[in-house]
Formats: sequence, structure tokens, C-alpha cells
Amino acid sequence: MALSRPTASLQLDGASPFGGPLDAAQAALLRLTVVLSVDEAHDWVELQLWRDSLLAEASPGAKLVVGLGEADSTEDVLTVEVAGCDVSAWGAVLTGYAPSRRLSSTFVGRAYVDSSVADVVSDLLGEGGVDAGTLDSGLNLPSFHVDPRRSAWATLHDLARLSGCQISTGADGSLSFTPVPGASAGGGLGAAAASVASAVGLGGTDELREGAELLSFRIGPRQPITAVAVQSPIAVPAGLLLAEPDSGSGAPVDVLPSARTPELADAATSTRDAAARRRTRRGRISVPGRPGLRAGSTVTARDGDFRVLEVRHVLDSVTGYRCDLLLEGDQ
Repeated sequence: MALSRPTASLQLDGASPFGGPLDAAQAALLRLTVVLSVDEAHDWVELQLWRDSLLAEASPGAKLVVGLGEADSTEDVLTVEVAGCDVSAWGAVLTGYAPSRRLSSTFVGRAYVDSSVADVVSDLLGEGGVDAGTLDSGLNLPSFHVDPRRSAWATLHDLARLSGCQISTGADGSLSFTPVPGASAGGGLGAAAASVASAVGLGGTDELREGAELLSFRIGPRQPITAVAVQSPIAVPAGLLLAEPDSGSGAPVDVLPSARTPELADAATSTRDAAARRRTRRGRISVPGRPGLRAGSTVTARDGDFRVLEVRHVLDSVTGYRCDLLLEGDQ
């Protein structure tokens, strides 16, 4: 069995004196952290560098491609734009964010009629200058308005919650809008996890095992949450609710303007139910470093199927290369 020698691949805009990407030693890298998630935080990179690192002079806005893996084989994990590089007594700290960060400062007003969710997403990405990855949503919107007072990033997440999709960033910095695993398939996450651990080098019927792939774990149930049903504003019951807000003691409903048809309201309600079920089980695990691990994928651990909410890739001289995962899954 060969000894693992994890390293990084760091390619900054401009020519490299080594004729290509820098590895950890060439970049004088002390610690590298890459965080990928499917929540409203943007994916980011932090490099802690020793003094006189070739990356310490990186200019804000420069493109940085970060890869991880073994010394003879690295895989790109994330492409970011440098936000800044701060000098300290012992070296420097470089921080970069995925291109999706531009969407947080993009404000546009739009009105769509009979358009798909994918069309709206593609338009908003174009406004923010962000490359589109996989845009997969068959949901059609009879009418949809983009509020110019809210950022394009916030609108994208509203659409994701409405359509049962997740937003993730690819290794090349492109943004994907795809269905949440198990959100529409029968069997929930269990059905979605048939291709479970391809990212960590496991077969579809294998799992992350204690003492092998699982370095540490903390998994347990959470209190069930009741999802609030969505009501279309053009349905008859919605009009009654709006006219008489105090007219009953039944279950609460959310009259959602973007759900213009009963079918859209039913789809949004099903999406909320699935999200509530996934929140009933949470976990945090650590596994040996795998550059293919990404947020939004599925893994199996401790006889349970989980959706990955966040992956934190960490490379340093103390623990080597590891991945810390935040998980959610059905009971």
C-alpha cells in the first residue's frame, strides 16, 4: 500500500515561474480550506501562506483555481475570485469567493409569463455574469416577478425552495440549479443514494465505515417540524383567507404569490414536506480527503442515507487532507 502524499494545485492568473500550477510546497502553503455548501452562503477558499509566498501578491479580482489530491494526481475543487490577501507577521492570508458572489450585488426587475424556472435562472445568471452549469427544473411558471429590491441571489433561492431544487457551484465556478436528491423520487433519500459514494471511491451498495472511511461522526435525530402548506393566491380558499384573516383555527397556510396555480401550490407543499422530513436527522462526519466530495450529493453512513449540506476540505501539515461534512437525512 502506497503512502498517501496529499497536496494542492494552485493556479493563479498570470504566468507561473514553474510553468504551471503551484503545489503546496511551491506556494509555501501552511493551510488550505475550501468550503462548499448548498445554503445561501457563497463557496469560499482560504489559503494561509508562509512569508514570501508567490501567491501573497495576488490582486483582488484575480482568478484562482484550487485543486486537491495526491502528489501525482490532483482534481480541481473550486474556481474563485480573489477577494483580498492580508499580510501578517508570519505570512499572509488569501481569501477568495466563488463567482456566485456577484449575484448578491445584482439587482434587477423582471416580469416573466409562461416561462420555465430554468429560463428564469439562466436569465438571472446572465445578469450577474455567472456561468451556468446544469439547469434542471421542469417546473413552469405562468407568471413570475423578480423584485428589484432583492438581490438575484435571494431570488434564486426563493425559486429553489419553490421548485424543490438546490444551488451548487462546480469546480469551474459555474452555478448549477438541480433537483434536491430524493425530493421527487419515491423512497426519499434512500432511493437517491443508489449511486451513493461514487465521490468517495465506494460502490453504490457500500457505505462509509467506522474505522475506515469514517474518521469521526456525530449523528442523531431532531424534533420533527411541521411544514406549512402553500396555497395559490388565485384559488377560492385563498380569497377567503385574505378577506377574513381571523376566520378559523385550522392549520396555517402560506399564500404564495409565485404559486399561481393549484398545481404549483401542491408542488411547493410537497417540496416543503420533503425538506421537513430531511431535517429530522442531522449529522457531522469526517472522512479522509476526497476532492470529488461536493455539497448536494448523497452519502451513506451508520446505516442511514444522507444529503450533504456542506463539505469543508482542509489540507494542512498536522492532519493532512480531510473532509468534514454536514449532513441531513430522513428518519
